[in-house]
Amino acid sequence: MFSTKGTILYFAILILSVIFTIAMSLSLIIFGQLKMQREIGYSVIALCAADTGVERALYAIYKDGNLSFSASTTLENGASYTVQVSDGASCGAAFFCIKSLGNFKGVARAIDASF
Repeated sequence: MFSTKGTILYFAILILSVIFTIAMSLSLIIFGQLKMQREIGYSVIALCAADTGVERALYAIYKDGNLSFSASTTLENGASYTVQVSDGASCGAAFFCIKSLGNFKGVARAIDASF
C-alpha cells in the first residue's frame, strides 16, 4: 500500500517554484522597461546636443563664412557633439551640408542638414 504522507510538501514546492518563475519573469520585463524609459530621456538630450552642433555650424558659416567647419565639444551637462560642414557638391545640396552627431551616456543621435 502506498503512503500519501509528504505529498503536500511536493505540491507546495511545485506551486512555489511556479510563483517564483512568474515573479522573475515579471521583474525582468519591468527592469527592461525601466532601462528603456531612462534611455528615452538620454535620447532627447543627445538629440539636443546634435542640434546644438548644427546651430554652432550655422553660426560659424554666418559669422566667418567658413564652409569647411569641423568641431567636437563636450557641453556642461555631459553631452557632446561632433559637427562637420562640407560643400554642397559632396552631398548633392545647393550650398553646403552639415552633419552633427550628439552623444549622451552611450546614446547617439544624428542630424543631417543641407542647404
